[in-house]
Amino acid sequence: MASNLDYQIAQTKKDLQLRKLAVKVRSQGVISTTHDKLASPTALCVAAGAGFFIGEMANRPKKQTKSSGEKKSTTNAVIKVLRLIAGVQSASSFAKHL
Repeated sequence: MASNLDYQIAQTKKDLQLRKLAVKVRSQGVISTTHDKLASPTALCVAAGAGFFIGEMANRPKKQTKSSGEKKSTTNAVIKVLRLIAGVQSASSFAKHL
């Protein structure tokens, strides 16, 4: 009875070692695939386009206000942030479908 238990323990240890090796090989494969996909021309173009879009959104020329003495409202800042978030979400959803 003890030898059967010893055999099961040894077999479980071997299975665990094989599982660890399989996980290591698979993780290396995932890392390699991820690097290849992120370095692809399509991904780099999307990243450059998203960066350009965000830069353009941040550096838009200021609109002329009716009276220069008015305080700037926080509504304009909120709208700018919401537009930026919407642009990032659009770029992100586009990148997911690559």
